[in-house]
Amino acid sequence: MNTSRRALTWTEANGQRLKQVQHVLQQLRQYWPLTLRQVYYQLVAAEYIENRQSQYQALSKLLKQARIEGLIPWEAIEDRIRRHHDNTGYMNARQYVDTELRYFLKDYQRNYQQGQPVYLEIWIEKDALSRIFESEADKYRVPVQVCRGYVSVSTLNDYRNRVIQVQHQAARLQLPKPRPVLLYYGDFDPSGQQMFEATQQTIEAELNLPGVEYSREALNVDDIHRYRLPHSPEALKKSDPRAARHQAQYGDLAVELDALPPAVLVEKVRQAIERELDPALLAQARQQEAQELHGILKLRAKVTELLDQEGH
Repeated sequence: MNTSRRALTWTEANGQRLKQVQHVLQQLRQYWPLTLRQVYYQLVAAEYIENRQSQYQALSKLLKQARIEGLIPWEAIEDRIRRHHDNTGYMNARQYVDTELRYFLKDYQRNYQQGQPVYLEIWIEKDALSRIFESEADKYRVPVQVCRGYVSVSTLNDYRNRVIQVQHQAARLQLPKPRPVLLYYGDFDPSGQQMFEATQQTIEAELNLPGVEYSREALNVDDIHRYRLPHSPEALKKSDPRAARHQAQYGDLAVELDALPPAVLVEKVRQAIERELDPALLAQARQQEAQELHGILKLRAKVTELLDQEGH
């Protein structure tokens, strides 16, 4: 098949860029898979490349060719936008039973937030970073909501219902009413700033859910200066009606959340959660979970043994 698309030529400059990418990926090995944008901003932060759209496009082409040729592992990079839904089913009944046994009674997790003085959720603007947030939030059983831009009223209503349900459950157990706390992480640009404000206004004024505490954990001006994050000039679109207000307050300062190193994001999430949760109640919940898991595993062993005896 004829095509006008050309493979990347491994010039000396491209070879040097590949070494820089490999270095960055190795430093962030524990956070794999990463997105293209995350890799790009780490290269910008390391001053390997300039923060320009043309450099981003060149990096995309280089990463494609490097993975095809086996120079970078496929598992190092992910595309979180394009997802595959597999509904092919099982080869036979035996495969199904074996699969079910493998996961039978293995996923029990106690709700660590029950009895806590707060009901905590983490909201993030970008789905591309959700894996990093979820891996840390899961340790505390804190839900993560991916907003992907402005949040729909349906999503906000679902949040209201979750808060009401948690508070009603506490009342039934004769526990203090937990106060809802929402930790938000988003881009520092005109839309990213206004999204958070719009979320608060809809929840309070239109959905009539007062008492929610909102905390913008990142990105903030202090983050940008402290970590010397690269600006994103393209985020300030003159046609955006929110741009004038943003520029009046912050000038041309605009930075994407992806620019923060993964280790910094993880630490920010951990600190924010531990700031809100009662550590003694958290430790008690984890201890109780360990005891419950012991009983569940004993039950799992008995059921597995019974099915094996019956030849399933």
